[in-house]
Amino acid sequence: MIRFLLLITLLLSLSVNAFAANRQSTKHEVYYKGTNYELNIYRINGRTDGKTMLIVGGIQGDEPGGFLSADLYSDLKLEKGNLIVIPRANFKSIILYDRGPDGDMNRRFLDEPEKTDMDKVVSILKKLMSESDVFLNLHDGWGYHTPTYVDKWRNPKRFGQSIITDADVFTCADGTELDLRTDAVEVLNETNKKIGYEQYFMHYFNTKTEDSGTKFAEMRKTATYYALRSYCLPAYGIESSKNLPTTEMKVLHHNYAVNEFMRLYDIIPEAPTIFLRKPKMEYVVVNVNDEPKIVENGSSILVHEGDVCEVTHVESNYDRGISSDVLGYGDLNDYRKKIEIKSDTVIVVRKDNKKMGFINLRTKKNNGNGHYLVFIIKHNGKKKLVLSGDTYNVKIGDTIELVSGFSDASCGNEYPINLKGYVPPKVTSNSGDDRGFVIPFKPSSFMSKYSVNGDKRTYPVVVKHNGINLEFKIRMQD
Repeated sequence: MIRFLLLITLLLSLSVNAFAANRQSTKHEVYYKGTNYELNIYRINGRTDGKTMLIVGGIQGDEPGGFLSADLYSDLKLEKGNLIVIPRANFKSIILYDRGPDGDMNRRFLDEPEKTDMDKVVSILKKLMSESDVFLNLHDGWGYHTPTYVDKWRNPKRFGQSIITDADVFTCADGTELDLRTDAVEVLNETNKKIGYEQYFMHYFNTKTEDSGTKFAEMRKTATYYALRSYCLPAYGIESSKNLPTTEMKVLHHNYAVNEFMRLYDIIPEAPTIFLRKPKMEYVVVNVNDEPKIVENGSSILVHEGDVCEVTHVESNYDRGISSDVLGYGDLNDYRKKIEIKSDTVIVVRKDNKKMGFINLRTKKNNGNGHYLVFIIKHNGKKKLVLSGDTYNVKIGDTIELVSGFSDASCGNEYPINLKGYVPPKVTSNSGDDRGFVIPFKPSSFMSKYSVNGDKRTYPVVVKHNGINLEFKIRMQD
């Protein structure tokens, strides 16, 4: 009998553990994909159930401390409880680094029908409030909030370095009373211990939103107040200061406060992440008429007039907050969008509002002349592609080897390539073909009379093709 009971206990334990393991998950939802208002939502379930916290960042796009902090919680795994994380509520405003190019999203939480694309995002945020037990809205504000006036940057009207509530105690429609102040003050006490420097401490800020004499009546249109009055949901604005010395410090102060709220609501993380890397793009994959091409950062690609191009992948050190903008076409966010190309343009790739790379699209008319040429070179031993018409920058002391050139009409080895102003060493006669030589780029290597506009820095690389000179230029920089 004892063995039987032990077996039953073991089986029940295994069953519970299996259920917990199955419950732990991250679900990624995308709304309005490939538009300026693309919305990414991350639902994170812990091994065991508990309270659900809604974390929103980037409702105003010029507040990177908020949206970069929220983004870090998208990668969490939880032992207990649940998170709903929206790192970039207003993607268009983040790309433009603008508080609200189409108006302030944090003033659109009203009982009104949807009028704009931005309002559609607001409607989704409202629905997520109804699924949550607490709501944190992450912001960056100017200055430093203090209970008493110190100077123009430190006073009761400043929002930076504060935890904001709409009331000390909020009475819901059903009579429930939410004590917002007590939890906020507890979070502040623990957060300030971690901040450590009194000049950067966070303070409690009650905007008294419902009071008839409030100085902050516009807060009645905000997300936190909507959550309170519509869903009786405890809601807090967490504000770092735009005046803090670094973005990393803004993110860290947000993290301190969010982590304390998680502790209060017994939401237990398994593995937090707080490291911020500098955005770096390696290459993009561009489908040209559904044929994929890999294009390195800063390189060019040749397409025909009327070709349909689509950026399908960006290889970088980040997966989220990525957009690609085909300048002169589409919208701010053309990622995974098919666009007919009619003229030369540039595809700019951004991480949030930071430009991290670009590629050039060069077009030619469909007339069969093949008057574009692709050059293969080695820059300090590394192969690169350069289009005719481009200017390629090198540093003094770099080396270039001209490998070959090709067009849609003929194979590359047919073309002698002539670097004007350069004479290979130890040759009895100059054939005008400079392929295969490792050429040091320094002013003394060239005859300056062949430099472009006599600048002694820029020299043309020329191929004769169908009776036409096709060339790109190499420019020496200090």
